[in-house]
Amino acid sequence: MRALSAGQRDKVEKALAQHESFSNAYFWTSRGNRRQRDRWEDANTWSVEFRHEGVRYAYSSTLRCSAKNVYYRGHFEVDGDRKTVRAFKALV
Repeated sequence: MRALSAGQRDKVEKALAQHESFSNAYFWTSRGNRRQRDRWEDANTWSVEFRHEGVRYAYSSTLRCSAKNVYYRGHFEVDGDRKTVRAFKALV
């Protein structure tokens, strides 16, 4: 397997860092007022997609904050099939 380009590597590392950071978000308590929670949601809800050796990799992150709880969903895909975080870790 060829090495990832610098841009691809940055995308994978950012996705892995966010997943690692938010994987236990279910147990967090939401802080701040509605506007602050909305800004935090917007800053941490994103997606990335790239091709490597003809294979399409995609990651999407969704963060929702209620008044009391934080909910995170991270989806990893390889050629349109949902995978675990291991698929991205194998690239690094």
